[in-house]
Amino acid sequence: MLYVKLLLLLPFFAVIFQIYSYAVTRQREERQRVCRGLGITLMTVGITSLVSRDYLFVSAGLILMMIGFRLVAHGLDRLDKTIYIDRYDGSKHD
Repeated sequence: MLYVKLLLLLPFFAVIFQIYSYAVTRQREERQRVCRGLGITLMTVGITSLVSRDYLFVSAGLILMMIGFRLVAHGLDRLDKTIYIDRYDGSKHD
């Protein structure tokens, strides 16, 4: 039974990787929209797979949640990066 689950999960993750690659290569507003939508979808699928008590589906759900968090972070990226708040200016010490 374990082999059947693995045979179902491996193509599923291949498709997820292709969709992830598509979402990350979009530009500007389309990238934000696609990444947020796909990220929320993957997080939802990951959370619902945690209901299963099978360790294989639980680990797959955790992986889907991590990919979803990463996509949501890509979707929240600022478009106009003119001000960098994390830039260090060491020359202004008095």
